[in-house]
Amino acid sequence: MAESKLRQLLHNLDTELQKTPGLDEKQRQQIASIRQEVAAVLAEMGSPAQSKDRIGEAVGLFETSHPQLTLILEQVIDTLAGMGL
Repeated sequence: MAESKLRQLLHNLDTELQKTPGLDEKQRQQIASIRQEVAAVLAEMGSPAQSKDRIGEAVGLFETSHPQLTLILEQVIDTLAGMGL
């Protein structure tokens, strides 16, 4: 259940990134890195604790300028936590 939710959140993140104006290249790279880490967690190859920390850092950077991205990232963190990761 949580795995399918994470997959859906990754899809939502990709969709939101496509329609979010004003992201600079560094911000896009940071989101891409986070997306890869979450995908690695799904593939049981990544470090979940490190991924949650990096996602948390991104939330702080995007919370005022891109609230929809922030919401999706917070949902990813909650889902990882719900999985016990």
